[in-house]
Amino acid sequence: MPYQRVLEFAALSDNGQVRAHNEDAIVVCADYGCAILADGMGGYNAGEVASAMTAQIIAEYLCTKMDAIWFPSMGPRPVAMARWITEAIELANSSVLHAALTNPECAGMGTTVVVASCLQDKLLLAHVGDSRAYRYRNGVLSRLTQDHSVLQEQINAGLISEEDARYSSIKNLITRAVGTQELPQIELHIHQTMADDLYLMCSDGLTDMLGHDEILSLIKQDAKDLSQCCASLIDRANDRGGLDNISVILFRVLAEQDKSWLQRTFTR
Repeated sequence: MPYQRVLEFAALSDNGQVRAHNEDAIVVCADYGCAILADGMGGYNAGEVASAMTAQIIAEYLCTKMDAIWFPSMGPRPVAMARWITEAIELANSSVLHAALTNPECAGMGTTVVVASCLQDKLLLAHVGDSRAYRYRNGVLSRLTQDHSVLQEQINAGLISEEDARYSSIKNLITRAVGTQELPQIELHIHQTMADDLYLMCSDGLTDMLGHDEILSLIKQDAKDLSQCCASLIDRANDRGGLDNISVILFRVLAEQDKSWLQRTFTR
């Protein structure tokens, strides 16, 4: 019988040093092993509306689906969960797009999103835009998502290096977003998890301020305390200028056989 999974979560969001409003949204459904992070865009407070709508709609959809078939020892199959995540993002997309088209104050709004769902020894990861997910395993930090951005396309084409890309003037031009077209282009992958894996989800307010090696150093420093690790990442991004809202979600996968496969240790 496969090992069951105990998940430990922590999450934190901050305005940063420049923005008056926080247009990021995070929802952690610890009892279901799911987490959602969205980074909104749009005039006035519309970005805040788009991200909040998206995170809440996806969370409610996934929780409702899992409630309907919930088996404490197993949960849904990955193929079913992948379909539900896709449907949830499509529903959020339709809702945000409708609001943008029917409310003048919301015109042009949209949001990135990254969704994680842990099912026993599998991690389902879906994203639209440039919010990211990373895995920290055996001292190595690996990026699991590829930005849907103009700059990423230039990197892929060999026109600019990863290091130089950090200082590009077009690094925030994204090519995909929730709420900007009728059908969102969703990228979804399934990853094998291992005991003691640590996963990071974040908005670009973190990755625009901190390079890969600096994020790795901070995770190594505070890996035992996820709440402290969230705070350390955000504090360092603010020290670097905090030019955007900064949001992080961290969760750890632990192997257990005698306990429930979920352990709720969520912090704001």
